[in-house]
Parts: sequence; structure tokens; C-alpha cells
Amino acid sequence: MMTLLAIDTSTERASVALAVGDSIFYDEKHSVREHAMCLLPMVEGLLAAASLSLSQLDGIAFGCGPGSFTGLRITCSIAKALAYAHDLPLYPVSSLAAIANEVYHAATDLKPDTHVLAMLDARMQQVYWADFTHINDLPTEHVSAAEDVVWSSAAPLIIAGVGLDAYAPFWPPSLQTLGLMPQQVYPDARTMIRVVRAGNVQAVSTCEALPVYVRELQFKPVEAQ
Repeated sequence: MMTLLAIDTSTERASVALAVGDSIFYDEKHSVREHAMCLLPMVEGLLAAASLSLSQLDGIAFGCGPGSFTGLRITCSIAKALAYAHDLPLYPVSSLAAIANEVYHAATDLKPDTHVLAMLDARMQQVYWADFTHINDLPTEHVSAAEDVVWSSAAPLIIAGVGLDAYAPFWPPSLQTLGLMPQQVYPDARTMIRVVRAGNVQAVSTCEALPVYVRELQFKPVEAQ
């Protein structure tokens, strides 16, 4: 098995995982304002617990988005710096794919055709979302108003993600009729290791590793502000 480090700060929860064989070392913190300060100490703590050095890794997985713009930049920058210093490949893992993978992995009684609608709060009264049909699916990711989310009404459905309660009144009427309530599932560094080990992510170089915002950054010219 690949020896992997994974880091994610795409939401308010920072998570770091280190996989050595069948063993998983894990740490998490809930504090958006401390993400930049806490990630490296978390990484160092896991490496020390496993008696491992960065040079012994086979690669570094990181949550590439979508999610918090600042969080994505923090994770990507730290992952690139560590990978560059030790000549390691990087594995960018979708935040939405990590959510869907966790749901499929944790559930034991899902029907074969169950869809997972993975979502994250995108602010500005919008959500990031993707409709997954199976654990290894990599569908197109979108950002839209909650009422404009599209899903397969012909299949069993699970909605999962973070920060979605505020959008419940805006779900399409058919979702409200079904009585489906979103499950809170965070993108998780441990899940990202599972995604990479399953062969669902292509390795990239430090030059190629970038955050995936889905919604483009928007800036106003000075004269327009």
C-alpha cells in the first residue's frame, strides 16, 4: 500500500491523516482562523507518532476543492511546499468526491442505484454540488442557488455535506416532499487517502497542483469599487 499524507482545509474543519500500511494516524481541528498555523504542527505530530519522515512518503493528497477559497489556498500551498522539498507527487482530491466516498463507504444497506448528492455551502446564497452514482464516480461539479440543484429523481437519494441547513427552505419542492434532510459529512483526510489508494486520482507535479474553485474568483476594478 502507498504511504500517504493527506491534508484538507476546504471547510471550517482542518484534517490531516497519515496512512502507513493498514494504520491510519489522524488529527483534526475546528478553527478556520488557525488553519494556516495548525496544519504543519499537525503534520509533524502524525509523522512523529508514526516514526516516519516526509522523505519516506509515496505522495501527498490534498483537498483541492471546492470549498473555502482561503482554506483551499492554504492546503494547496502547504502540500506543494512539502512535496517540492521532498520530490513527492501530489494527489488532488475533490472535496465533493470525498464526501460521497465517505457516504458510500460507511453505509451498509444502500441499494445499488443509490445516488449521493454531495454539497457544500458556497456562500452568496449558493451551494457547490455534484450528483454521484457510485463510490468511484467523478461527475461534473457545479455551483448554483439551492433551488437550481439538479438530481436524479428516479433513483434513491442521499444528500450529504456541510453547512446546508440554512438552505433547507430553498430546496426544490420535490426534495421537500420526499422529506430528505442533508446528512452532515465533512471532506476528510482519511477518506482522501482511500480515494487515492483506490486509483481514482492521477498524480500531478507541484506545478500542476491547483485549487479547484468551481466558482471563479471575482474582483472589482478599483475605479468600480
